[in-house]
Amino acid sequence: MIKRTLAVLLLALACIKGYSQDKFVPEWNFGVNFGPTFSTMSFVTTDPADHLGTKMIQQYKGGLSARYITENRLGFIAELNYSLQGYEQKFTEETESKYIQKLAYLQIPFLTHIYFGRKGRVFINLGPQISFLVGEQKIKDLLLSDYGENPIISDQTGESSVTSKVSAQYSLKVQNKFDYGLVAGMGFELRTSAGNFAIEGRYYMGFSDIYSSHKTDPFSRSANRVMSAAITYYIKPF
Repeated sequence: MIKRTLAVLLLALACIKGYSQDKFVPEWNFGVNFGPTFSTMSFVTTDPADHLGTKMIQQYKGGLSARYITENRLGFIAELNYSLQGYEQKFTEETESKYIQKLAYLQIPFLTHIYFGRKGRVFINLGPQISFLVGEQKIKDLLLSDYGENPIISDQTGESSVTSKVSAQYSLKVQNKFDYGLVAGMGFELRTSAGNFAIEGRYYMGFSDIYSSHKTDPFSRSANRVMSAAITYYIKPF
């Protein structure tokens, strides 16, 4: 009887020990992140005859990260980042003209964090992001013909025609300082005794416009588009 009771107790202890090992313990991580941004703008003009082409510029972002892993393979991330972004105008003619608009934002993304693995983890981050404009800079090296309508003389007929050029962006300041959109990212994390190191690539699609988009305005869309990469170092304080 005693032997049977001891056997049952030992079996129960083994089961409890096994359960405690498999039981997930939520954890907090805090960290810092830094990396490059590759940004442009999506413009649509209200006049179908006009077109504003853009190309990417490369800058940087950095900030603070907080992560709470609530259960196995799932957690949430909130960040406060300072991000430099913007665009460079693409001129259709061969010209030495140059126009770059740089924008500085405070970003706050709220992301769902899904991961696979233990010490080496592949992860996906997805969620909304809100941003507040804190700075703006325009770099201009323009010709007089870059403003307004530009008369062109045909070499074959000698007749003049007029091509409409978009120039409102040269003088307009950002009218909507609040920006919001969606972030999607993917990366790899290595967990060590010295902390956790994550490398990630992200894409941000802005849903708001930096300029007013009424029918009487020059643009019906002026939205941020940002690709970025970052290295994040996390620690587990408790």
